[in-house]
Amino acid sequence: MESKKGEVGELRSLLRTPEVQRDPRRYLQAVQKVIACMTLGIDVSKLFSEMIMAGATVDLVQKKLVYLYLTNYAESNSELALLTVNTLCKDCLDRNPMIRGLSLRAMCSLRVTDILEYVKNPLSSGLKDRSAYVRKTAVMGILKLFYSAPEFVKEQNYVDVLYQLLRDKDPQVVSNAISSLNEMLAGEGGMVVNTKITHYLLNRLRDFNEWGQCQILELLRRYQPSSDEDLFDILNVLDDRLKHANSGVVLGTISLFLHLTNDLTDLQEDVYSRIHTPLLTLLGSGSSELAYTCLKHVQLLLARQPDLWTKDYHDFYCRYNDPPYLKVKKVELLTEVCATNNAKDIINELGEYATDVNAQVARESIRAIGHIALKLVTRADICVDKLLSLLSMDIDYVTSETLVITTNILRKFDNMVEVVLPKLPSSFDSISDPEGRAALLWILGEYGESLAQTPYLLEEAVDHVVEEPSSLVKLSLLTAVTKMFFKRPPECQEMLGRLLEHSIDEESDMDVRDRGMLYYRLLRQDIGLAKKVVSGQSSRLVIQKNTVIPRLSLFTEFNSLSVMYGVLSHNFISSDPPYTRGQPTNQSGAEVDYLELLKTPIEPSSTQALRSSLATIEIPRPHVSGTPPVILLNPKPVMSAGEFEQRWIKMTSACEHELTLDQVPHPKDMERVLAARFVMTMASSSNSEQVIKYFFYGQNVSTFDLFLMEVNVYTNPPSLKFNLKCDNLGQAPDFIKHFLQTLVGQEWLSSN
Repeated sequence: MESKKGEVGELRSLLRTPEVQRDPRRYLQAVQKVIACMTLGIDVSKLFSEMIMAGATVDLVQKKLVYLYLTNYAESNSELALLTVNTLCKDCLDRNPMIRGLSLRAMCSLRVTDILEYVKNPLSSGLKDRSAYVRKTAVMGILKLFYSAPEFVKEQNYVDVLYQLLRDKDPQVVSNAISSLNEMLAGEGGMVVNTKITHYLLNRLRDFNEWGQCQILELLRRYQPSSDEDLFDILNVLDDRLKHANSGVVLGTISLFLHLTNDLTDLQEDVYSRIHTPLLTLLGSGSSELAYTCLKHVQLLLARQPDLWTKDYHDFYCRYNDPPYLKVKKVELLTEVCATNNAKDIINELGEYATDVNAQVARESIRAIGHIALKLVTRADICVDKLLSLLSMDIDYVTSETLVITTNILRKFDNMVEVVLPKLPSSFDSISDPEGRAALLWILGEYGESLAQTPYLLEEAVDHVVEEPSSLVKLSLLTAVTKMFFKRPPECQEMLGRLLEHSIDEESDMDVRDRGMLYYRLLRQDIGLAKKVVSGQSSRLVIQKNTVIPRLSLFTEFNSLSVMYGVLSHNFISSDPPYTRGQPTNQSGAEVDYLELLKTPIEPSSTQALRSSLATIEIPRPHVSGTPPVILLNPKPVMSAGEFEQRWIKMTSACEHELTLDQVPHPKDMERVLAARFVMTMASSSNSEQVIKYFFYGQNVSTFDLFLMEVNVYTNPPSLKFNLKCDNLGQAPDFIKHFLQTLVGQEWLSSN
């Protein structure tokens, strides 16, 4: 801290040196050093006067840097900020439009209520300026003023002014006006869109850049055509936007097409036919991210038009250089567009992906083949043949996934058992994945009576059950051997006895032991009943239609992140405004009180200096409105008891201090009040009537530094002793101010 303080002093001397001020190059370098310190988090607010003087220059770069400094520190130096008004107002009249725009932007960004009257005239002039750059800057300045002084914006009728600027000759000014109106009128549903505004914007649509066109297309979703003729005119005007080079414009146009024809079923088929080709064009672009976005939207469209891309399934084939996430999504789409006429080609293509170097892609392709088999009954035999061919690859995860999918197919198609069983013995020794082994054992237990090797395969597994680490495999083995015992008792009786004995007497997994005990008691009680329980008739697998199709409700938010996340926007977007002026609030909405600075600033450079400074700590006065926050704490810090204990042992004590209390706070009140100031309670206890012990913790919201505090409250006489430990010793005084101010505010501690 001392080095930083000395650095600020050096910068002040440098900015005040006459030789530096006379040399433009050195003066600019000094200003750049100030900005560099500011970006590193060093407090250079004490240089406010010097930086105001540095703003009186013709150098554009230096002006930009000074304006950046002013907008950052003006709110905390509201009185000195008034000194900048003359310079900024003068710059607003400069002949250079760049300087006029920069100065106007800086004035609107100061967030100081005392200068609002001075902003009014430059802002009005800026809205009528001959330079489009100044006008668009003035439009955004109105939006900045709206968040810092909404009443002022209302008094000046700036909303009406923005509506008038929609007819500005510069498209960027119009775009900024639309953005500002939408944000300022968000509580009323956004900017009003009528027929005149709609037709005017459509006629000028080609004059806007890509961002402006996307903005207008989104705005037009609020417009309801007055007639069919009006609707067709809009569709015809926007038709060529489907060929635009920018993907945002294309998807925005598609979204508007779908919205306008949402209730017109006779037009929907024509609309889907029209948007079909543009989406395939986007899919074929070189960007993997764009292709993934396009696939998500195609998947949503399939919810309404399942046959739309049936003939274009080749466009969903994976490329060799596609990233894994894109390959997985393409595999999903191939499953959904698969139909009777293209199933064979798609199944063969998916079979090729089973050898992909990425295990996830290989597994997804195998699952896709299984889904097709369950979806298209007439093509199930092709799917089974392809799956069985994968068993010979001798790749562990391929074999495992194939067996898992095969179990689902056999549950739906009993007639496939004779084809599948002969292929299983060769896979028994080559698979180590627990899920695959469990699936294989299930097949053997369910259908293995017609396979001569089944008892021998099961016996081999029983012989090595002690070495088996997976409880899933053990449970499957227990069930399979028991089922086979009912079907072929002479060959399975001995191995079942050994397996039950191991499961009951030696097994450490409680699930396996409980199942073994259940089977043993059932067999002792009634073998016929045990057979009904263990080998009861398996229910056939029922496939729900359209289980992979996204929800139709997402159509209302087409071309948004909702499609990417698969949920509506209210699930991941907060409705809070982007900027609110004033003190931070806690969870209950009440204003958070922060301590004013101690009378003597504490800037320790070591633990010893910190402790010696805090040894003579003064009780802070109650909070005064307008005082800047001393420290901002995380409202929801996360810490377990074990982590608290570990950090408490490792941390060095920053301060130990004892204070006399006016009254002893009730433990519940103490915890509640501190929690409202984001100082959380880890534990509290009352070992006797004389002392109540607390452990508190907090976290700096910006630096994530932790504060751990042990507090002992003594009842006779009323006093408090605390021991603070923290990650950053330099922040210890601020946390103590925060803590003590809470006690003062509740009248538990006197501020005198």
